[in-house]
Amino acid sequence: MLSLLAPRGRLCDSPSRRDLLTAGSLPLLGLALPTLLRAEAGRSSKSVNGFGKAKSVLLLYLQGSPSHIDTWDPKPDAPDGIRGEFKPIETSAPGIRLTEVLPRLAKQAHRFSLIRSLGVKPQGLANHGASIYMLMTGAGPLNFSPTGLSVPPSRQDLPSVGAVAARYRPPEPGRFGFVSVCAPIQEGSVTGVGQSAGILGPSYDPFQMYQDPQNTLNVESLSLPADMTLGRLKARFDLRNVHTGAASARGFDGHYDTSLALLGSESTARSFRLEDEEPRVRDRYGRTRWGQSCLLARRLIEAGTRFVQVNWPAGSDTEPVAGPDGSWDTHRNNFPMLKNWRCPVFDLTASALIEDLAERGLLETTLVVMVGEFGRSPRIGSPTTANVGPGGRDHWPSCYTCLIAGGGVRPGQAYGESDRQGAYPQKNAVHPYELIATLYHALGIDPNTQYRDSLDRPRGLVEHGGPILGLF
Repeated sequence: MLSLLAPRGRLCDSPSRRDLLTAGSLPLLGLALPTLLRAEAGRSSKSVNGFGKAKSVLLLYLQGSPSHIDTWDPKPDAPDGIRGEFKPIETSAPGIRLTEVLPRLAKQAHRFSLIRSLGVKPQGLANHGASIYMLMTGAGPLNFSPTGLSVPPSRQDLPSVGAVAARYRPPEPGRFGFVSVCAPIQEGSVTGVGQSAGILGPSYDPFQMYQDPQNTLNVESLSLPADMTLGRLKARFDLRNVHTGAASARGFDGHYDTSLALLGSESTARSFRLEDEEPRVRDRYGRTRWGQSCLLARRLIEAGTRFVQVNWPAGSDTEPVAGPDGSWDTHRNNFPMLKNWRCPVFDLTASALIEDLAERGLLETTLVVMVGEFGRSPRIGSPTTANVGPGGRDHWPSCYTCLIAGGGVRPGQAYGESDRQGAYPQKNAVHPYELIATLYHALGIDPNTQYRDSLDRPRGLVEHGGPILGLF
């Protein structure tokens, strides 16, 4: 893969060409062997805090945002009108309780941890767009409307977390760096918020598979025509480079190298054939768009994909309706929607995924993150905006919860704590940027790494904050 703005990333844990050019702001010719050795020693010392423990990341993005109080941070002692209708239940992790609508996930609690003190103040109003962008890029949006509503994505956007992972921890040849499945990220009419590689260039954009995996997936783009061989295809590309010149070819190499390697990888193409799975496994994940997308994500992780993102089927501000693909944006009818639809679908699939990864020996090296862009308001049916109806909960960026598992994270713990009403962090407050920094840290990417934007200005991978070392 080719970056338009920075040198190629490393293929292993040794110092990359980029390390040589930028570490310590030293010129290449002045970088002596002792300096290299010290850099390696520093990298090794970080591993005791979980640095580089994850080979891959699986991000389950619950766009629309579930109510944290009604799922994984119950508040049974809160006043009426806040605590909600669901009772807390014990889990397989001592001291950790979920609500009764997540019984299967409760049995897997010894395999995951919860961050119960996430909070953010997004740009403008508490709209979805700005919170999504901050969660996906580790930075605030500069071009959104004053109310925080999304604008169409552009190449001037900062790169998404999946694109950064693909750039700085490139996969082995013939493997995907970044794949996005199930559905696109969407706020209103704007699609793809915080999803692309932005200024890093199209070489690091996700491979998007938004077909419904309940049906056979069409992946003709990963196979050669019947009358074509890899050798003939490579010869055609080489001939093209001769005619177009080296300068033109350089902008094409990233796509060419990746595409050629993928076309030659039977195991990567095979990961999309969910029909090869035993029916009982497909049933365990759930015969829904979400369930089969998460099964596809597991297969992609098995095939060596670096970063897989599964987006909830409904857009972030879609009207919540009955059915397995409805929205988490429960401004009204929060409790019947969660009890009858959202939570049964999510609970079945999330528990199956964690259990399956653990049984296959993949959880240790796969960081799993399940999170929305914010939480829901503690008070029920009391609008902070004009569109909250009976039994609904409004947007609430000030406090919410994230599930995190594998990749070196110690399981069975609750990191941080919200207050009695689930309104604000009370202990160990965590900013979404720190969650993103933690993800990079687990992958072995230094969150302090800098790159150049389109105006040649230095940018950090996260705007501020560092990894949550207490999780490891």
